[in-house]
Amino acid sequence: MKRSTLRRMIAVLAVALAAPAMFAGTAPAQAGNPSGAVVKAITFTASDKSVEVAVTVTGEAVYQPMVLSNPSRFVVDVAPALRIEAKPLTEVNAFGLTGVRTGMFQPMIARVIFDFSGDLPDHDLRKTETGFIVKFTRPGQATAEKPAVAAAEARPARAAAQPGVQEIPIEAESGAAGPAGFYNTTIGIFGGTYSSSSNDFKDVYGSETSLQYGLNLTRTLLYAGGFQVDATAELRMFSKTGQATLTGDTAKFTMTPFTIGARVLYQTKYVMPFIGFGADFYSYEEESTLANSSGSASGSHFQAGLYVIPPGIDFLRLKLYYKFTKVTATAPDGFEIALGGPEYGIGVSFGFNLARKAVLVF
Repeated sequence: MKRSTLRRMIAVLAVALAAPAMFAGTAPAQAGNPSGAVVKAITFTASDKSVEVAVTVTGEAVYQPMVLSNPSRFVVDVAPALRIEAKPLTEVNAFGLTGVRTGMFQPMIARVIFDFSGDLPDHDLRKTETGFIVKFTRPGQATAEKPAVAAAEARPARAAAQPGVQEIPIEAESGAAGPAGFYNTTIGIFGGTYSSSSNDFKDVYGSETSLQYGLNLTRTLLYAGGFQVDATAELRMFSKTGQATLTGDTAKFTMTPFTIGARVLYQTKYVMPFIGFGADFYSYEEESTLANSSGSASGSHFQAGLYVIPPGIDFLRLKLYYKFTKVTATAPDGFEIALGGPEYGIGVSFGFNLARKAVLVF
């Protein structure tokens, strides 16, 4: 690899290492700010005339209601919020209310979503000493407090209405946010093993396993029921020194594999297994006293592994993976060299959310 190329690779690596510091502020801000609410629990009572959902909230907070359609949903944002301890889903199945979901919509904003199978019924929201209650009734049975909620729907309550609380913008669509702990973009660094099955390669550079290092970038395109589909790009760099078989002179081999692919992941709280396929493009160069040669080759790969998410640091992911690549290069004199092969590796990735509405969420 030429020195100019190596310098560019080092510069890219430096940016990757610096990026987590820029994005990490979105998640640790909760730990650094002890003032905020906690959504503790969700309970409900149903009768033949209404259903009441009680949301228990500890700490000072502002409740911002709004109505979303297609499908019908009533949403209440709790801000500022540190975390959610209530269940992610509470099934109701009364008055068209199928269930109540919770999730961190943005840092310091907890979202409570009321899902309906049909049109949204009359509803009334009132604040209590332990949080808030939402009551859903048939038309004509709403309480006198209903107009106040309707006004809040037309123009959501501002968090700045309470001293010391800053206004937090609300997006029009909740689905694009994804569930709590979900990040639609990750950037990371990793290291993996490398060995060639080519006897010609082993004669010059030895048969022992070496290490290669790289950068990876992923972007989620689709999220549905815990499953997500990602597009991924990886850039590796590898270098090894050996001895020419004829003269015994020093020979140096450098290689830059570039990978693009698609993966399917399943997200749980602490572990995310994945599997993927894609295409690989290799550029390589060999330097020796006899002659210098370079070239390129392409192939395909299969990859599987998992991310481990440390408790309380959901934007940080430890990556463990296996990859098998099939890439064969043809030298000028006609013999073939297998550049691909099995790879076992470990890495660290940092998650953040970028262009939320570009992700399809079901």
